[in-house]
Amino acid sequence: MFDQVSTDVPPPDELWAQGVVKAMMAPYLDDCSGQVHVDAGSLRTEDIGNGYWALRWVEGGRALLYGYDNEVSDTHIQDLPVDLLAGGPAWLPWGWLQDLLVNEDYSVAFLRWWDGSWGGPPLPEHVDDGLSVILADGAERMDEFIEGDGSPSALAYEDLLHAVTAGNVERAAVEALLAALDVEDADPREALDVAARAGVTGEEGLVELPAGHGEPSDRWVPVFYHDHLPAVTAMAEREGIEIDELPGSEPPTLKAPPRFCFNGTHEPSGS
Repeated sequence: MFDQVSTDVPPPDELWAQGVVKAMMAPYLDDCSGQVHVDAGSLRTEDIGNGYWALRWVEGGRALLYGYDNEVSDTHIQDLPVDLLAGGPAWLPWGWLQDLLVNEDYSVAFLRWWDGSWGGPPLPEHVDDGLSVILADGAERMDEFIEGDGSPSALAYEDLLHAVTAGNVERAAVEALLAALDVEDADPREALDVAARAGVTGEEGLVELPAGHGEPSDRWVPVFYHDHLPAVTAMAEREGIEIDELPGSEPPTLKAPPRFCFNGTHEPSGS
């Protein structure tokens, strides 16, 4: 095992600022429309068949990054299920993440947590969770619209990025970027509405998930991939325990102990 945590993942405030500005400009630039969705402390790139990544803020300046790459992510097709919360720090919003993994099933193949640096679950070297590939798509960036350093569009773009990071986006900064991008007769209210939903206008503030207070003693891992069901059932029989089924799940989703996962033996990655 080794801790497969990408070291070239940008800090969350950088991904957030770029994604929010991209979403603000989407109503005016057809080529980027719909690629990024922002709402109440969350940012998610649009899945157009290649996958997606999503960013979610947690109180204390912490963040979560999760998603999948449709062609590369292989965490869910190993011999046993994966525990994406293995080694997670105490502050993780455990209940929220449990619901996410149940509701999104295959669509969460990687998970990272930020508290000054990125951490993540331990994975074998041969497993690729797809994070670096989907991030390389640059769905949050506006490279095709922003000219070189020092250009009017680059300067206006940087100003708006700083405003998003500071949480004080104002009309003038939006109008400056629209003008630099040669968007004629643009009404900035649509962009300001996006900024308000993101909580970066100084009115509502950034929405953060409450931090957790330690890994639940009864935590379980959802097992929904049909190829994993026989192996997990056999492991339970060998241990003489029963595996519960998630009520109402169709096809059935089993609630397996984390130790039944291929990366189930782990040390905590931090508090």
